[in-house]
Amino acid sequence: MKILQRYLIRHFLPVCFVALLFFILLLQLADLFTNLWKYLANSVSAKDVLTVMWLYVPKCISFSMPMAVLFASSYTMGNLYARNELTSIFSAGYPLYRLVVPLLILGFMLSVGMYFFEDRVVIHSLAEKNALTRVLLDPDQSFSNTNLVVMSEDETIVYFADYYQDAEKRMYNVFIVHRTEEGELQDVIQSNNAFWEDGAWKMNDPTRYTFTRDGTATISTNVSDIQLTEPPETFRRNVTTVEELTSAEAKEYIRFIRRAGLPHTEQLANYYKRFSFPFTIFIVLFFSISLGGRFKKNIMLMSLLLSLSIAVSFYVTQMVTMILSKWEYISPLSGAWLPVVVFIAGSIAMLRYART
Repeated sequence: MKILQRYLIRHFLPVCFVALLFFILLLQLADLFTNLWKYLANSVSAKDVLTVMWLYVPKCISFSMPMAVLFASSYTMGNLYARNELTSIFSAGYPLYRLVVPLLILGFMLSVGMYFFEDRVVIHSLAEKNALTRVLLDPDQSFSNTNLVVMSEDETIVYFADYYQDAEKRMYNVFIVHRTEEGELQDVIQSNNAFWEDGAWKMNDPTRYTFTRDGTATISTNVSDIQLTEPPETFRRNVTTVEELTSAEAKEYIRFIRRAGLPHTEQLANYYKRFSFPFTIFIVLFFSISLGGRFKKNIMLMSLLLSLSIAVSFYVTQMVTMILSKWEYISPLSGAWLPVVVFIAGSIAMLRYART
């Protein structure tokens, strides 16, 4: 690494660290004041509030890192321009792209590192925070569910129920459709209720209709030969999100809710966003390099405004595409990656007009 490149990095790192702390503080205060009335209404102790804030720190780091990198890089480049240091460097024939190569490499390393930090640290702390928040603010939360349609893993049994009571692990007004491996209707079982016992569902006073290939049907009450082993967790009201699961767990969870017949496009888009979001750090570096030299006065204020403006623009764009993917106007993959592609293209286009 050249002396000038080391000089740039030495200016960048302290500013990035201070900016990171500043944005973490903003997010913590926003979360605290948003839930403050709920804490007061539920008589939550100061110790529990501080625990929630501590568990939220890793997620704040994840959110703040792109803005901190954007602010630090734009402020550093703007400062060098304002002091005419970059003018001297360019006059000596040293190109901009060579000067910022270590900065881009650092940004790429931060992007990759943020993915693993998200998967190994952020997810676990966020899950603990959400679980603790639910206990503190909604202690009577119920996992019972209504109007259920669930398919077994081998796709031969379909469960229909009007209501699932989680406390007793019992379903009411149950219909079981049993199919062959070829998908042909074989049995229909009806019962007023079913309960979970010894690893299987037991039917109360069942009525079984068995269909043959010639179109006839027989009625019986014996269902012992059909294994109804779908776990009760499948029927619970869904309060889990992929944001609280590791990548491997999220992939398995999406497969699970697909099989359960539950809406999954939003969760799938959030799963893809886990891979696209870390590259935000790399994107904002391009913007800061392109725009950092535009400011001659009030560099800190203008760099802060630039950071917030670009960050808000990116997050709003991402929010819109995620909503569109949730409503299935676009695919979940597009919902997660389209903002990244658009902003990369925009940053590269602006880089062409950067001062060199």
